This record gives sequence, structure tokens and C-alpha cells, in this order.
Amino acid sequence: MTEPPDVEALRVPTTAFVMLARDDGAMVAAELVYRPQDCLAVGVALLGPGGTKVVWTFAWELLARGLMGPAGDGDIIVRPAPGPVAGVEVALVAPSVAALRLPACDVATIVRRIRARDGVDEHRIAPALDRELAAITNSV
Repeated sequence: MTEPPDVEALRVPTTAFVMLARDDGAMVAAELVYRPQDCLAVGVALLGPGGTKVVWTFAWELLARGLMGPAGDGDIIVRPAPGPVAGVEVALVAPSVAALRLPACDVATIVRRIRARDGVDEHRIAPALDRELAAITNSV
């Protein structure tokens, strides 16, 4: 029997300050989401008016490293955010510049909860990854 997709999802409600290139910004409701089916990633869901949702998905380890110092060398850069409240900045640098500031305590909470899973999710998806890799290599 297959589990519903979100049975074991870890969710941390938070608030994000969304910044655009011109230093304009707004506070929006957000949620940090980890799903065991995608055990290497975390999503930052921005919740807008009328039920709209925008999700950025990237490696959760990037979030973990970004708590301590600048991390990432691709399209997403994560780093501690200066200011009176401890925060973490997640910047999308291509194709345009946008950034989120998240409370460091909420980022630390999701990272701690993911790490507490102690590799369970990696072991669960290993057979599926092996099948996918076999299908790719057999089709070449």
C-alpha cells in the first residue's frame, strides 16, 4: 500500500520577508516543508493572497550550511542575514535577483527535525533511485 504523499512531511510555519532587486519588500506567510519522498530537498512555500503559493525547492543541506556562513555557488545562495533579528537570507540569483529572509530559529528547527530522521528517508528511496539509474543507463 502506498502512503499518501504528505503523511510524514515535516512542516515549520514561518514568516518570510521577500525582497526584490530594488530593495522593495514585504512580509508574507511562509512554510518550510520537507518531504521524505524528496529527502535531499526542502521547500520554502510563500503563501500569497487568494491561496496562491510559490515554492522554492533546493537542498536542505544548503539551508543548514547557510545558518553558519555563506553557502551555495549556483542559482541559490544562502547566508546569515544581518540585522537585529537573527535571520537567514535565501537569494535566487538567476535569471533575476530575489531574496527571502527567514527567521534563523525556524530554519534551525527544520534542519534539526530533518537530521533527527537519521538517514531513514535515504534508505527508503535507495531502491527507487537504483531503478531510475538502471532505466537511464539501459536507455543510453
